[in-house]
Amino acid sequence: MTKLLSFTLLFLILFTGCSSKKYFEPEDTISFKSDSLDLEASIIDLNAHGATLENYTYVSKKGVHTQTKEGYTFLNYIDNTILSADDNASIHIKNKNLDEVISFDKNIISASKSKNLLAFGSMDNSIVLYDLNTKQVLFKEYLQTSVVNNIKITNPVFLNTVILYPTLNGKVVIVDIKNKSIVKTINIDPQSDVNNIIFLQEIDDALVAATSKKLFTFIEGKANIKDVEVQNIIIKDDFIYVATLDGRILKYDTSLNILASKKFKFAKINALAFGKNLYALESQGYLIKISPDFTDAIIYDFSFDNEEKVIAIDNKIYFEDEYIIVE
Repeated sequence: MTKLLSFTLLFLILFTGCSSKKYFEPEDTISFKSDSLDLEASIIDLNAHGATLENYTYVSKKGVHTQTKEGYTFLNYIDNTILSADDNASIHIKNKNLDEVISFDKNIISASKSKNLLAFGSMDNSIVLYDLNTKQVLFKEYLQTSVVNNIKITNPVFLNTVILYPTLNGKVVIVDIKNKSIVKTINIDPQSDVNNIIFLQEIDDALVAATSKKLFTFIEGKANIKDVEVQNIIIKDDFIYVATLDGRILKYDTSLNILASKKFKFAKINALAFGKNLYALESQGYLIKISPDFTDAIIYDFSFDNEEKVIAIDNKIYFEDEYIIVE
């Protein structure tokens, strides 16, 4: 009797929890007319900068790269070079003058390149600077390990005389290239359980960074930080657009002043893209088009499976084995 009662109570709790889950259900929608384009293979892996397809071609800001290496997943396209890594601590570096695999001691999860310098982060949250000409490690620092991470891991950024390393424990570590030493560490989100840096980009004189819980800018010597449940983030014309966990889409300036916002009740935004307008792909099969000044919004019915892997890069949204280009 006790077991039956316990099972009944458990069933009621689970049923109530599932039945009370809310979904985005807009009243007025129109059909999305633009045709999708064929990727020729499905997405199997994602990071903050691109995707790997099942035929081991890659998608980046430059489109689809066909000359790739089987067993390696995309990390970055930078300095006219494709960087990819496997599960055996090797990185593949390919451009028109170079096609090389280099092995290290830990799996590489982020990487960037500038001329002969390779900057990367490893699974153990170490950061490394490597000289491709001399085959020597110029700098290495071990940071606090992080077990749980958001898949949107972002890459190091070469910036004039320094390298900005995003870490898995909520920090951006700034390393001087000439002296091979840390000159500054910015703590963006040291408290959250999942706090790896998922976005890192320079716009004009501002540095923009984010974790799943924080939005950060550094401009003219001043740090700005906001508590925001960041689902997706995109920058266009020096403005920062953020989709949040609770269905809001926010427009910030680089000082993190909110310039505009829209709320879509119960919406879960899977990707943000920008053509002439801002587009938000919603998990239940909708594409939301928002004017840059946030005065107008149109919601399209859009054929999309919530289980599909998806990534937006500039004005393209890639999902499963196809993509669209937004206006």
